[in-house]
Amino acid sequence: MIALLACTLAAGCAAGGQSSATTTLTLWARSDESAFISTVVKAFNQSHSSIHIKLTIIPVNNFVQKFGIAVAGRSGPDLASIDVAYMPLFAESGVLSDLTTRAHQLSYFDQFDRSHINNSTYRGRLYGLPFSGDASVLFYNTQLFRAAGLNPNQPPKTWAQIEVDARRVTASGNGRTGFYFSGDCGGCTAFTFLPYIWASGGNILSGTPADQRPTLEQPRVAAALRFYRTLWVHHLVPAASQSDSGTTQFTPFESGKVAMFATGGFGVQTLQQDAPHLQMAATPLPGEQGGSASFAGGDAIAIAKSSHHQQAAWQFVAWVTSAAVQQRYFGNVGVIPIQRDVAFRDYAPRNRIYRLLANALYTGKAVYSVQENALINDPTGPWVTMIDDAVFAGHIQSAITQAQSSMSSILSRG
Repeated sequence: MIALLACTLAAGCAAGGQSSATTTLTLWARSDESAFISTVVKAFNQSHSSIHIKLTIIPVNNFVQKFGIAVAGRSGPDLASIDVAYMPLFAESGVLSDLTTRAHQLSYFDQFDRSHINNSTYRGRLYGLPFSGDASVLFYNTQLFRAAGLNPNQPPKTWAQIEVDARRVTASGNGRTGFYFSGDCGGCTAFTFLPYIWASGGNILSGTPADQRPTLEQPRVAAALRFYRTLWVHHLVPAASQSDSGTTQFTPFESGKVAMFATGGFGVQTLQQDAPHLQMAATPLPGEQGGSASFAGGDAIAIAKSSHHQQAAWQFVAWVTSAAVQQRYFGNVGVIPIQRDVAFRDYAPRNRIYRLLANALYTGKAVYSVQENALINDPTGPWVTMIDDAVFAGHIQSAITQAQSSMSSILSRG
């Protein structure tokens, strides 16, 4: 992908057409945003007579390749909503417009969450603005906790407590299990497993993009893999976890048979829609001995460097990141607003889960690497392979050694 995107694009053909009266801009968004993005675009089109946004939804697993090929060939959209994990890749590749000057002129720039800003920055320049917020937390079924004799007002705060609670729920019978995760999904496990490592003082990468190296041989990584391995060996996780690539990640928890499952703000919408009678609460993802961490995710909004309509595209960026829009079309439908004041004034007070998610976003972090897709999201890459070999096969140390070597090789490509 890096080789494909390495060229710096000059101004080229814009994807959208325009009439003498209206500028048409194309916007690509991941399918993860289907629940709210159409409403956002419709609202913009109704309030802007001279600019029309044409929305295309791209399946989440195809977005990086499809967008990368399109922008490298100057046939991509004017605007793109990009997972923050992929922003360093596209910023480094020279296919996105530099928004630094205009972004810092926004009166609300200091309100943006830092994780989005950090991941949209490359060599001191800003190539995207926060668009939608998300953060990982641990959801739990309060009804199953009660049935197992656990106090739902005292959720687990260490790995040992998660294991104890998972054992209690599993032992209560009736097909119940204590925990679930998508074991064959790189993005899912980065979002929900990495925070256990971070909260325990570990990490998987160090350095800047120019000299980045993997740190999988840190003790905390092995400890986290042993934690998941224990849950698996003692049958506290359904067997379906091993082959779940993320497509059915919500199903076990929605069934009411799984006690604990980590997901984010977008998961709240899915759970409320698909399992409205599910009794649930949420708590931070803990470290081995306490503390907590979260993967601060969501999307950034970026302008393709090849777009002929830079100013019109910026109008959409400024509009969609404004406080009023973030409150009405994001916070009001359960998506964490990417302005701090909006998130804590209008979103967080609605319920305890929203407050937890807001805190998690504004204290969380994301993986920053121009090779994130190859390192983590690739279903045959080192991260997914390590989890499979360590958690499900039990080869923890050899899995770490191999992943360390594979990641080092990928990062050496630049």
